[in-house]
Amino acid sequence: MNNKLPLVQALLNYHDENNILFSMPGNKAGEGFNRDETGKKFAENLGFLDITEVESLDNLHHPEGVIKEAQKLLAKLYKVKKAYFLVNGSSCGNLASIFSAFNEGDEVLVERNCHRSVYNGIILRKLRVTFIEPRVQAEGGLFLPPDKDAIYSAIDKSNNPKGIILTYPNYFGITYDIEDIIKDLKSKGLKIIIDEAHGAHFGITDKLPKNVAHLADYTVVSAHKTLPALTGGSYLLVNDESQETDFYVSTFMTTSPSYLIMASLDYARYYLETYGKSDYEELIKIAEMWKDKINDLNKVKILSKKDLPKFYDIDLSRYVITLSKGYSGHKFLDYLRKNHIQAEMSFHSGLVLILSPFKIEESLQRLYEVIEKLKMEEIKDNSKVISFNLFIPKKALEPFEVFAYQEKKCGLDNAVGKIARDAIVPYPPGIPIICPGEIFNEEIIKAVKAYLKAGCTVLGVDKENINIV
Repeated sequence: MNNKLPLVQALLNYHDENNILFSMPGNKAGEGFNRDETGKKFAENLGFLDITEVESLDNLHHPEGVIKEAQKLLAKLYKVKKAYFLVNGSSCGNLASIFSAFNEGDEVLVERNCHRSVYNGIILRKLRVTFIEPRVQAEGGLFLPPDKDAIYSAIDKSNNPKGIILTYPNYFGITYDIEDIIKDLKSKGLKIIIDEAHGAHFGITDKLPKNVAHLADYTVVSAHKTLPALTGGSYLLVNDESQETDFYVSTFMTTSPSYLIMASLDYARYYLETYGKSDYEELIKIAEMWKDKINDLNKVKILSKKDLPKFYDIDLSRYVITLSKGYSGHKFLDYLRKNHIQAEMSFHSGLVLILSPFKIEESLQRLYEVIEKLKMEEIKDNSKVISFNLFIPKKALEPFEVFAYQEKKCGLDNAVGKIARDAIVPYPPGIPIICPGEIFNEEIIKAVKAYLKAGCTVLGVDKENINIV
């Protein structure tokens, strides 16, 4: 390795491995730009197209020319009133949406397993929170979006909510019937923010879940996750009439925006509009065929809609692979990696693959061959599986209020009755057991210790010590 260029060399080494990518970004290491001659020319000249705001190229913070035109085309595609290019990810969009939609002190409903940027936005905007309970289907960390009952139960527990922040789909590509819920909540006067990070391609064909951007006030879409866009490229889709959105988007976005990312966002929209329907329908046809073949090997199982509870659906351009009890999703990920197949992520009992229309037939054929030769004892795991039970604790302080108090260390054995300074999050499933401002009880302590004993990663705990206020 070149010690003077550790990151550059590591990236070049990874490239030379020629891995099959079932992970982000959606451009699949540039392959997605090869769909036509314009995309090819863009990809071949990336290093020579890195430029700043000069004449004829417009200004992202005050678009009046080509950027404005590109964003209008984006708004038209997603059927929204206004659309923004984001060059520093959907986190920027979540923050801008939260600040545009709500005022300091407002109460909002939020999914317990929302993205970290949503938690950050809640704290920065000083919002009061009522959490929506997640739903866990089974052992091993496979969780579902909240159902209708959980959403309306949170509304009943709240005092005067001004809005709701929902995730659609979740990381597993799982969706649910949300259109009527959005319409009803809007009729009640609630502002609707949808974190649709993994659903940029939704709605382009009826074989995919519906896109709900036209219904929500704010929809944040990570184009780079599933479309041919460069990492960090996202869209903010807006129907709200807030006069502050321009300001907050500009506030949370770098003043040196990458024209490479912006141009890739323009191409991703063009790709979806021009080729999306036919490409995704072909992808789904091929993916379903190989799903059946892989499932027939009787080694792993790729989930389908029929495996989920009523009212839930799954993105067919994503494989959620589950394993029988006693086998490790993390070891399976390592096995695939040794065979030059890169999965998106693993959880205790399986892993997630993000498919794309690019070279899909040969990619899935290789996946089949690697699974076919898998010796199951290689991924056996005798460690104890912890069933996730959510005990939403009593709240003493709002998340933003904990910053007014001096941080103190405390051992888990002495934490009952104390107020959490940090979120404690076991992986899997990545859902907080306790959030800042909530009070530790005996059930929470017992659950944290069980995760630690099982060898799980538990954020917010250091050698059975935690931070309290």
